[in-house]
Amino acid sequence: MQKRLPQKTRRGTPPRPATVNREFEVMKRIFNLGIREDMVDRNPCFKVAKLPEENARDRILSPDEFLALTEKLPQHAAEMVRMGYYTGMRFGEIAGLTWDRVDLKEGFVTLRPEDTKTSKPRRVYLVPQAIEVLERARKVRGISHRYVFTYKGKPVRSIKTALKTALRETGIKGFRFHDLRRTFNMNMQRAGVRNTVTMEMTGHKTLAMFTRYSSMDPSDAQEAVAKFASFLEKEGATTSHSTSHTKKGVGTECLTP
Repeated sequence: MQKRLPQKTRRGTPPRPATVNREFEVMKRIFNLGIREDMVDRNPCFKVAKLPEENARDRILSPDEFLALTEKLPQHAAEMVRMGYYTGMRFGEIAGLTWDRVDLKEGFVTLRPEDTKTSKPRRVYLVPQAIEVLERARKVRGISHRYVFTYKGKPVRSIKTALKTALRETGIKGFRFHDLRRTFNMNMQRAGVRNTVTMEMTGHKTLAMFTRYSSMDPSDAQEAVAKFASFLEKEGATTSHSTSHTKKGVGTECLTP
């Protein structure tokens, strides 16, 4: 394991401990399969300790950064960032969201097990700002597919190019889309929402024992949404959508339905 660290990846850079651990897991699995098929007698990975991973991030997007970033992004990418900021949903959950999972009247999104990283279904309750994002998306809803977030009529697969350009233009450093989940959690905490409720809403399972004994009634979620909406108003993190920021040639990574 230690010998792998000074070596190079295909990008020409040293691998991170997490990368080495993932490679190790694949190798261990291969040898286990080999033992099962009587191709090898032993697994040399047995009892080999993994490397400590120090990948923890603490990047929080401030309200000013949020507003500056969404002003620079093309419309489709800005709306997805807003959705992440207002709900704490993962990018994959947002990109894969279909209209049959959206209930604007009741104000929530239903995620199926196959929609989430943890394979655990959950209901995401929406603040008014998130509902506005979805209502705008509904006005340009495609007829050839069910996806909510689109670019030129096609489901969005990635906004990495658009995000990279906007971050460079705004001077915002060290930010990734996934940091919006951490930002959401922090904002919910600052808004006075209980951690147990927030963790149920975002689908976090970091504290296994903590989540095992937690539960959330719909009334808890509705109260959380009301508190969070009030918090966003006070922070000034609510945008008006009077102009379009769509830029040609920026963030056009889309998936053909």
